[in-house]
Amino acid sequence: MKNMMKSKKIGCVLTCIFVPFTILAQNVCVLFNGDPLTEYMNQQVTFGQTLHVCGHYSSSYGQTLYLSYERLRQAEEVAGVGTPLYDSLVCWNETAILTASCPEVYANGIRLGSTITNLVATVDGERHIHIDGVPVFAHNERPQQLPDLGDVRLVVCGANLEYYCPVWEDTYGAESDEQFALQHDKTMQALAFMGADIYALTEIQQGRVALDSIVNGLNQRTAPNRYAYVFDNDILTNTYTKVGFVYRTDKVRPVLRLGHPYSPAATPQQNTWGYYLREEVQAFEEIATGERFVLCMNHFKSKSGGDSTNLFYNADRMENAEYLVEFLSQELENNYYGDPDVLILGDLNCASAEEPIRFLESSGYINLLQNFSPSEYSYVFDDQVLYLDHALATPEMEQQVTGAAPFHVNADESYTFYYPYGLDSTMFRYSDHDPILVGLRLQSDDVSGCQPVEYNQSFNRSLGSFEAVNILGSNYWYCFSNYECAYINGYASGENEDWLISPTFDLTNKDSLMVEFTHTLGYGVQNQWRQHCKLLVSSNYNDDISTADWEEIPIPSMPSSSWSWQHNEVTLPAHYAGQEAVTLAFRYTVEAGNDIPAWEIKDFSFSARCVEDSVGIAHDNISKNDVHLFGCDGCLIFESDEMMDVAVYDLVGKEVASLHTARQLKLPLPTGIYIVKYGTSTGKVLVK
Repeated sequence: MKNMMKSKKIGCVLTCIFVPFTILAQNVCVLFNGDPLTEYMNQQVTFGQTLHVCGHYSSSYGQTLYLSYERLRQAEEVAGVGTPLYDSLVCWNETAILTASCPEVYANGIRLGSTITNLVATVDGERHIHIDGVPVFAHNERPQQLPDLGDVRLVVCGANLEYYCPVWEDTYGAESDEQFALQHDKTMQALAFMGADIYALTEIQQGRVALDSIVNGLNQRTAPNRYAYVFDNDILTNTYTKVGFVYRTDKVRPVLRLGHPYSPAATPQQNTWGYYLREEVQAFEEIATGERFVLCMNHFKSKSGGDSTNLFYNADRMENAEYLVEFLSQELENNYYGDPDVLILGDLNCASAEEPIRFLESSGYINLLQNFSPSEYSYVFDDQVLYLDHALATPEMEQQVTGAAPFHVNADESYTFYYPYGLDSTMFRYSDHDPILVGLRLQSDDVSGCQPVEYNQSFNRSLGSFEAVNILGSNYWYCFSNYECAYINGYASGENEDWLISPTFDLTNKDSLMVEFTHTLGYGVQNQWRQHCKLLVSSNYNDDISTADWEEIPIPSMPSSSWSWQHNEVTLPAHYAGQEAVTLAFRYTVEAGNDIPAWEIKDFSFSARCVEDSVGIAHDNISKNDVHLFGCDGCLIFESDEMMDVAVYDLVGKEVASLHTARQLKLPLPTGIYIVKYGTSTGKVLVK
């Protein structure tokens, strides 16, 4: 039977169907492209094309497959919501699926994305067919190897785990120890198979129990102590969710402090309701090369019961994106991380063309998945694929990315593979999101010479890289956004001790250390404010207040009255110049009673000048008047043609060595800056 193609427009899509010249016979060949199949009603047809499995459904009422002429993508993956292209794609997708009843096929056993060619079926509705027998499906087999990430040296995995240990009443996740044991085993199989150097995880239970369980499980499957996690000061186990970092201890190490685009709330209980632990920023250093990058893991606000074609809570997700960009921009401007390489991962709960992703791109972040894997996906919703999980990078970071791709271990699997059903013990469908893998080959950013410190933190929307640590009482330092400041008030909590701790600054080759901040107090007894509010500094703080040595730096000016702002400028003692790790802290202490003030701080800054920029003292590598003075291989070297007295001092002014009437001196010294007096002259030497 001879046929010809005829184009026609139905609704909002342009389609083509076979139009016969003769009366239709049984088992005609048709091409489905979205048009109704009404004219083939009750006839057996052969689809002369490859059809894709987009969805499936198995129940006691029957077996159903959802088929289309292509793997359908959510409209939000391609176009902005509300645009003409978006509306057209929504309409297109609504007509693009055939519903196929298949009583002899176990529909949930067919993997999404599988294909079938030359399917024979009976048409029994506009877009409904009936399949007899068990046809052969092909393609989209379960992956037995990871996606190709190129010439990779480090692998970072962003993964949504839905991992909640059953140690809390009415928690999310597994409903019994047996269910959890199966989920744990499936999850550990998958993580070990991926073998990442850093796992950036979301939808894990708040507190330490879930992270402990994940790390212990990975170490049992790999090697003792191979993996550890970044401690986030979160010890309150509950039913809510957070993000976290697990890393391979022999490949990378976390450096600097974990940062939060959102600030902690006033009390630990309130933290369980906010975004504080749903967005975290951590710098990592590759041990083999000493190169570092900044990794940010995020879990944006979900659509909470809406479908993915609406704008449910879009304003919340936009706030997530804006806070994230503001936080990263400020920390990069401060040069806190000492590196412009930033990688953003996470379940952002929106597709690639939705407003939050477009905002991140317009803010200078490059969409890695659109570059490396534009036709892939990480999630299936309503029989359509999309990226809910994303990977973006600064331009400097993007140059060091060797590949980025989803690992299709979850999204295409039936829910019957999920742990509550206990029907499968493989790694597949440990979650409903596919993990995202990013390959890295870190390179030097060629930042040469001393970089001065110019750190600023306004506290207007978050605590930035400051850390709030509670020692006593129930209150915490937190960002009081109404007044754009860091805030603490121990009222009604009895005895309270709380620390607001700055980032740690590397002051090697630096001096002229200046701290500035503006503060105010209210309540309590004004002439006793000073005893409650202290500024301290340490050169050996390492995330444990009790083991560090703290020196109090007197605050020059307290407010003249309640709620009046007072600016302060403080020069740190000279002995902190040249130190590798200097940390500042605001310490608040009160006892039970009425003398309990509230303390607010804003517009904090810390600056340190490079020694090379200092004035009035000679520079190192001095060569004059037949004198040579320099540092080499951990030694201070002095050479002179004449005999003269030589004395060496550290920056505190302590004498470390002296010689009378000498021509040469080779003195091994720790890394640092030293002042050398020789004869009537003075010089400065950097030893490293």
